[in-house]
Amino acid sequence: MSNLQKFNTTLEEFNQEVGQLKEVSGAYKKLQQLTETYNKISKQFEENSKTLDKINELQKAQQDKVAKSLIELENSNKQNKIELAKLVEEKTDLIRKDNKEFYKEFESTLRIKLDENKSQIKQLIENERNQIKQIFEIEFAKNTKELSQVIKAEMDKQTQILGDSQKTIKISLWVIGGLTLVLSALALFKLWTT
Repeated sequence: MSNLQKFNTTLEEFNQEVGQLKEVSGAYKKLQQLTETYNKISKQFEENSKTLDKINELQKAQQDKVAKSLIELENSNKQNKIELAKLVEEKTDLIRKDNKEFYKEFESTLRIKLDENKSQIKQLIENERNQIKQIFEIEFAKNTKELSQVIKAEMDKQTQILGDSQKTIKISLWVIGGLTLVLSALALFKLWTT
C-alpha cells in the first residue's frame, strides 16, 4: 500500500502542479490582454495626439490668415483715409482757386464799371458781393455735403468690412475651440472606458 499512497500523493502533487499551471496560464493570458489593451490605448493616444497637432496647425494657420486679413484691412483703411484726405484737400484747393479767379474777373469788371459810374457801382458792388457770398456759401455747403456723404459712405463700408471680419474670426475661434474640447473629451472618455 505504500506504493499506492505514494502514487496518490504523486497524483495530488501533480494535480496541484496542474492547478498552479492553470493559474499561471490564466495570469499570463490576463497579462497578454492587458498588454494588448495598453497597446490599443497607446495607439489611440498617438492618433489623438496627431489629430490634436493637426488641429493646432490648422488653428494657427487660420489665426495667421485672420491676422494677415486684419493687417490688410487696416492698411486699406489707412490708404483710404489718406486718399480721402487728399481728395478733400484737392476739392478745397479747387474751390479756393475757382473763387480767386472769380473774384479777379469780378474785380476787373467792377473797376471798368466803377470808372463809368461810381455811385451806381457802389450799390451794384454791394448787391453783387451779397449774391456772390450766397452763391459761394451754397456751393461750399453743397461740396461739403457731398464730401461728408462720400466720407460717411466710405467709413460705413470700412466699418462693415471690419465687423464682418470680426464675426468670421469669432466664429472660427468658437468652432476650433469646440472641436478641441470635443476631441479632448473623447480622448479622456476612451482612456477611462478602456
